[in-house]
Amino acid sequence: MKMLATIAWRNVWRSRGRSLVVIGSIVVGIWALIFMLGFMNGFMISYINGAISHEISHIQIHEPNFKKDPNIGFVIPGGMDLAGSLASDPRIQAVSPRSFTSGMISSPRKSSGGRIYGIIPDRERSVTHHDSLITEGSYFASDLKNPVVIGKELANSLKVKLNSKVVLTFQDRENNLVAGAFRIAGMLETTSPQINKASAYIRMEDLTRIAGLQEGVHEIALLLENPESEAVILPNLRAAYPDLLIESWREIAPELELFLSMTDSFLWVLIGIIMIALIFGIINTMLMAVLERYRELGMLMAIGMNKWRIYMMIVIETIFLSLVGGPFGILLALITMYWLGIQGIDLSAYSEGLREFGYSSILYPYIENSTYVYVAAGVIITALLGALYPAYKAVQLNPTEALHTV
Repeated sequence: MKMLATIAWRNVWRSRGRSLVVIGSIVVGIWALIFMLGFMNGFMISYINGAISHEISHIQIHEPNFKKDPNIGFVIPGGMDLAGSLASDPRIQAVSPRSFTSGMISSPRKSSGGRIYGIIPDRERSVTHHDSLITEGSYFASDLKNPVVIGKELANSLKVKLNSKVVLTFQDRENNLVAGAFRIAGMLETTSPQINKASAYIRMEDLTRIAGLQEGVHEIALLLENPESEAVILPNLRAAYPDLLIESWREIAPELELFLSMTDSFLWVLIGIIMIALIFGIINTMLMAVLERYRELGMLMAIGMNKWRIYMMIVIETIFLSLVGGPFGILLALITMYWLGIQGIDLSAYSEGLREFGYSSILYPYIENSTYVYVAAGVIITALLGALYPAYKAVQLNPTEALHTV
């Protein structure tokens, strides 16, 4: 076997140009594969993290009837006490109790339907980080009476600006229409179309006062220290509070789970396409190499080299090509991913369209370390598969006819 390896290595570099073309194709194929995987992963992570970080959080708690009928009267019993208790759990990074209802948001020039959130700003900013997304004004830092923070697109739709007055109209606990006048303290811009176009944030004390609620916590949002601990924390909470509806982000927004599974399927299709292209490239090159050495291979068989050794020699040559090209391709991809992971890919030219679908305009490609191992193994397997047919053609030749080939 050592002799076969030595001969195969020398055969690889007998036709240096052809070998470098194959090695180059392997390098480019690996780099393209990892780059596309990182690009698609970056889109997926950006979309899901944006939804979790700025809107739904990891876990939400509701009164069971509220999800079926979002009536303002369906509050969580002892909601503030429960939020305080959960905040002491070291596995939970932040807790934000919220009140919310649906209603009308009106300016002197226009009205729009939307969701009205009553929040505790100091707690909410630790869960959704909305204070970092303010484009104009401040996040409840002004001295305005009855301040409200709305999405930038909603502000444009209502034709209002900072300090403009808007009226929020909604039903109270007794199903009577009530209204309150608020001043715009800030405008925010997130990756969520729902927040940008149809959401208003006011202080919880203002919402409960106008709605006639003494303690109106309709939702408790939890942001975890480690997202992977969700599988443990969720059943623990359900066991501790069986009378409440406790859901993970996967249940709250099943479209995110669907998007995740669709992206995974697409990535496997992408891997398959690139690997198939690489196989045909290897087959084409190695088949040319076999046909060019028809006379040489016939002579080797005539002097006693059996077909199995001929077969293995061709396979080993192909493996050597992949072992030379593979590390260079992975190294190039590793450098590219590291650099783009810091600098990001600026897609601001498409920011308006991306925002409509909930994506950030700066994309950070991401690849798990295990992916590099899988790609390296996949290239070797691909090289083996690509070598099978050329090696088979090599052992099918007739030594007598091969020796008389010009």
